[in-house]
Amino acid sequence: MQPRVIFVGGVSRSGTTLLHRLLGQLPGVVSLGEVSNLWETGLKNGDLCTCGELISSCVFWKEIGERAFGGWGALDLHEMERLRGTIDRVRFLPALLKGKRSDAVQQKAAAYASYYAKIYAAALEVSGARVVVDSSKRASLACCLGMYADIDLKLVHIIRDSRGVAYSCTKHVLRVDSVGGATLGTASPMDTSLNWIVQNLALEILGRKGVSTHMLTYERFIDDPVGLLRELISFAGLSVDEPAMRFLSDDHAVLDTGHSIGGNPMRAQTGRVSLRLDDVWRTHLPRSDRLLVSALTYPLLRRYARG
Repeated sequence: MQPRVIFVGGVSRSGTTLLHRLLGQLPGVVSLGEVSNLWETGLKNGDLCTCGELISSCVFWKEIGERAFGGWGALDLHEMERLRGTIDRVRFLPALLKGKRSDAVQQKAAAYASYYAKIYAAALEVSGARVVVDSSKRASLACCLGMYADIDLKLVHIIRDSRGVAYSCTKHVLRVDSVGGATLGTASPMDTSLNWIVQNLALEILGRKGVSTHMLTYERFIDDPVGLLRELISFAGLSVDEPAMRFLSDDHAVLDTGHSIGGNPMRAQTGRVSLRLDDVWRTHLPRSDRLLVSALTYPLLRRYARG
């Protein structure tokens, strides 16, 4: 049976961590966080699971490794990283999305996606869940999974105002999954704008090519988290009764711990977590940067704001 997967796609600092945390609270759903971070930062560099253990030592992830590959030691990380470099990059998006794809592209994408399919299937077995959530975000990975993997994929495309993303990407945010106290990557407003355009357009095109997609904005999600989560439940074909939704209200969520990878510091928060719109960019993003980002992203920004 094909594993059922909800892939959260979008740009960094767009609310993907919040979204996967809320989805992971639902019965029958297991959220793995950003699975794309498993191979290098997780296994190779020794980052932490949200349970506090090294990913390579976490009981949950060790069992996934056993079922998927016969143990993490049996996985050729160098081959995985080599394969990733040949297909899971922005420069390969045109080849992945165009109508006629070469045999070489198909073979690389299918081989790469098969690693993820094995992780998803193993996670469902270990957790006993029916649906797995991957918040890896990247459009190139979504293309590989949506077109070539033997999985039942649902793409949730979340979009945040480009100016909010640009401001967030200039801030140094401590990574809670790194033993050495590293920070999340930063980017200039110019680079963020270009990435925002490319990633969102690619995810939109992927939906037009037949991948089941639900698009929403971060701002609308924060305005009505309960209503939007119900929409996602219906989109994913989940059966969730009202008592199971009591962890969420219009202004806060009560979150349990889990076993996820990557994401901003919110991925490790438990208990009552406030839900409020992060629009500090309106007063903190320099006027010159705000005008630059607005000009570069205006056509899409205007269209998505109407959605």
